[in-house]
Amino acid sequence: MSKAYFEEDILRYCRQVVLKAMNHVRANMRGSKRLQLKESVENIDVEKDKQNITKAVDKEAENLIIASLSKKFKKLPGIKAFTVFSEELGIHTFPESAREEDAELVIFIDPIDGTEFIESLQGGWCLMAVYDRKANDVIAAVAGDIFLDRLYWASRNGPAEALDFTTHSWFKLDGGPNPRTSLNGARINFLTTKVGRYRSVANQTRLLDAVKENNGRINLSWGSNLIIQVAAGYADAAVEFTKGFATYDILPGFFIGKKAGLTILDLDGKPIETCLDLDEIFATYRNDSTKPKRTKFVAAKNEALARQILTLIDK
Repeated sequence: MSKAYFEEDILRYCRQVVLKAMNHVRANMRGSKRLQLKESVENIDVEKDKQNITKAVDKEAENLIIASLSKKFKKLPGIKAFTVFSEELGIHTFPESAREEDAELVIFIDPIDGTEFIESLQGGWCLMAVYDRKANDVIAAVAGDIFLDRLYWASRNGPAEALDFTTHSWFKLDGGPNPRTSLNGARINFLTTKVGRYRSVANQTRLLDAVKENNGRINLSWGSNLIIQVAAGYADAAVEFTKGFATYDILPGFFIGKKAGLTILDLDGKPIETCLDLDEIFATYRNDSTKPKRTKFVAAKNEALARQILTLIDK
C-alpha cells in the first residue's frame, strides 16, 4: 500500500463500482422494476417499513457494491481482506474467512444517501471512502449524484475532481471561481428534510436573520452532498448543528472537501481531520447501532465565512 499506483488503482475501481451502483439505482427506480422492488421489500434480510421501497433498493445497491469491490480488490496485490462499514450492513470483513484485524482497508459505504428522494426521482447519492489503517487516513473517496449523473472523487495523492456525464464536462473542485468571504449573498446548505431538523434550523434565528439581512439563500441538501456542493461551487457554505452525520454518511464529503481546499470546522471552531479513531467509531456502533458516532460541522471555502457562521449558531 506504500506505492502510489495502488491508490490510483483503488480510486479507479471505486469510481467504477459507484457508477455501476448509480446505474442500478436509476434503472430500478423507473418503470416496471419498481413493482419488483415492492415485492423485494418482503425480503426477511431487510428491516424496513413495508411501504418504503427505497430501503429495498438500498440493500440491493449495497450488495452490488460489496460484490463488485470483492471482485475488484482481488486484483490488487497485498490486499487479502477488507472491512466494510455501511449504514445497511454494519461492520463486516470480507472474505468471510478473514478476521477484522487482518483487514488493512476499511471501506465506508452509504449505498444511497437521501433515500427519501430516490422514490420520487428527486435526488440521492452513492458514497464511498477507503480508509488505510496503517496510514491512518483516507486514501480515496468517491461520491455519485445518482439522478444528476455526476461523479466526484479525490485521492490522497491526487486532486479533487468531478465529471458531469450529462454535459460531458470535467472540472476540478476548488470552491468555485469567486468564493464568498462573508454571508453577503451567500448560499448555505442545511438539512431540513425531517421535522426535527427543520425545527432546529428554524430555531437558529440569529443565523437566519443574518442570512436574510445579507440577501443570502438557504439550500436543501444532505450528508456528504452538503460539503461536496460547496467544493463544486454550487453553494458557499454547509452547516449541520442538530444531530450530526454518521461516519459513512460524511467521510467522503470531508475528504473531498479537504482536498478541494475547504475549511471544515467542528462547532468549537477546531479543524476536522480525516484521520479517525476507528476503535471508538466501531465500539460506539456495536454498543448501539441506532446511535453511531456523529459529527457536526461548518464548511466553507473561505475560513472567514465559516467562522462568521459559527459565531451566529446557538448551541
